[in-house]
Amino acid sequence: MTKRFIQTKDLPKTLWCDDSGVMTLPAMLVERWKELLTENNLEEKASEKAEKGFVGGLSKEDTDKHLVWRYTGSCARIILSLLDPQNHLSDVSDAYATIFSGNKVFLADLPSGSGAGSISILTTLAELRKEGVVPRLPLEIVIVAGEISESARDYYDYQLKALKPILEEQAIWVEHESVCWDVLSPMSTVDLTKKLTLKSQNCTTKLLLLSNFTGFLEKERKWKDAQPQFEQIFMHSRDQVSAAIWIEPNQKSVTSFMTRTIDWFQKLFKSLIPLPITNENIDTATNSKCKHPILMGEFRVGLKIMRFDLPERKS
Repeated sequence: MTKRFIQTKDLPKTLWCDDSGVMTLPAMLVERWKELLTENNLEEKASEKAEKGFVGGLSKEDTDKHLVWRYTGSCARIILSLLDPQNHLSDVSDAYATIFSGNKVFLADLPSGSGAGSISILTTLAELRKEGVVPRLPLEIVIVAGEISESARDYYDYQLKALKPILEEQAIWVEHESVCWDVLSPMSTVDLTKKLTLKSQNCTTKLLLLSNFTGFLEKERKWKDAQPQFEQIFMHSRDQVSAAIWIEPNQKSVTSFMTRTIDWFQKLFKSLIPLPITNENIDTATNSKCKHPILMGEFRVGLKIMRFDLPERKS
């Protein structure tokens, strides 16, 4: 029987309104985001209309634009995958339930950007505990965040440092390290995988979280160059209880990318996975609406998601 990370009927009103079908980002997440905007004089830009087709980049200017225009949408996709209020992502919810049942969890966040993945998971867990939806059992989370942009890593570290005391009030203790990682560099990926191996020791469960990568891998045609690095990361992420979750916007270009990625995964682990994997096993989509944290009204949230159960690593 499929487990769920959280039952739809138990979702708190602070995160989901069943009547309107609208999500709300966790208040502690929004507060840290607004602090970043204020610290970097970006409040006015956050109220401007986003540039059409903008997806991000390596420069400080591009990182700032992503922070003001795309960050909350990235957060909303991660949170939608966690809460799954419309029951479209049962297999993903099952993966989250299994991973976060451990008392010491390892999370690899790649590429971390300014922190949307990790911070969305942490603040949603804390909000669910605060609202009494899930028990406040002691939970240690060890995070390694890989990101090529120095300014994005700085924004990530700033938010997590501010959040740690708040998370500890909900019995969540976080150890984290953000590292420079270039997906096209074999040497950079060797350094990253060593870090993942060292930091994940003594963790009971492991989650490899990948998100917002198709803009680079698909549109800029970098998948072929990046594939050897992904093979290394996936191979080294195996453990007794481990999974990979890959989340992207629900766009046409993502569908073909995910189909190829599923084929790649099956070939990579063909000697360890006896049955063929189909798109229906691990590839699905869902959509919702989310209350905008600054502007009036809501914005649409759509995601495509893949869940990979990594083959068990023998002791």
